Amino acid sequence: MVTSSQSFTDLADEFSLLGETAAEAGVPGARPRVRRGWVNVPTGGHVSGVIWGAGPPEVVFLHDSAESGRAWDAVALVLGRPAVAIDLPGHGRSDWRRDGRYQPAKLAAAAAEAIGSFAPKAQLVVGSGLGGLTALAAQRKQPRRVPAIALVNVFPGATAARTRPGRGPERFASREEAFAALAARYPEHGRAALRREILYELDQQPDGTWGWRHHPGNQPAPDADPDVAPAGGLEAGYDQLAQLPIPVTLIVSDPAGPLTSAERQRLRQRAPKVSVATIAGAGRDIAATQPAALAAVLDHLLPVRAGTETDGGQP
Repeated sequence: MVTSSQSFTDLADEFSLLGETAAEAGVPGARPRVRRGWVNVPTGGHVSGVIWGAGPPEVVFLHDSAESGRAWDAVALVLGRPAVAIDLPGHGRSDWRRDGRYQPAKLAAAAAEAIGSFAPKAQLVVGSGLGGLTALAAQRKQPRRVPAIALVNVFPGATAARTRPGRGPERFASREEAFAALAARYPEHGRAALRREILYELDQQPDGTWGWRHHPGNQPAPDADPDVAPAGGLEAGYDQLAQLPIPVTLIVSDPAGPLTSAERQRLRQRAPKVSVATIAGAGRDIAATQPAALAAVLDHLLPVRAGTETDGGQP
């Protein structure tokens, strides 16, 4: 049963539903400092980000394809650390690329420059799907911008490297129709979360139809991406992570993560410095289904906080 059109009244403030998100994430009453900011990067035009808390962001979040920085709202609320969730080029409020190419190697320079502007003192870059692969590419391009990486349900060279592959152009006659499509596509997501995604990510077009803000949802489906499935597959992915001079943590769900048990054992052999954390039962989208558990893992990867009060979420 699809929600009524009254449920999709336009938001006067894009952050007006954070109380709803906080309650669902288990931190009711959280009153974070949050704002949207933009930077202009030579390789990517205007790049937008959602900035959480006060002081220099400690954490940078990079989302998957066909999402935006708002995908990390619940995690940021629970984590309670100064953070920034960046809209990758072509997504959210960031400019689209003229060439329509959104492979990790194409996004790396803009992502690194945006990290340098938004979060010059970042201690951890967290990425899911396309965002995780872009973080790896950005580390190769500008190493000092990416001092540590947490890959959320994504592994370079894995067949299921992206949790949200591009599906080609999508137009909907109404937001209710888009809601029904999302509900069928992501059955693990709650109805309120799906409604928020519609409000955050869907724009009305000049002809009256509704389309996604993200460019990958407004162009033909991309061809096979060599950056997602590089030559050598998983073996190349093991080598890539083994050679990184920074801490890397792979956060996976079980059994829906990007690696089988045997492949994880191979990772331990080939790249023993890579840490693996499992959040059981989280499904494909850990940030959506288990934000508190994910935030707990990320908090463990960061330095101990100086005090007990935080600006971004719970104490």
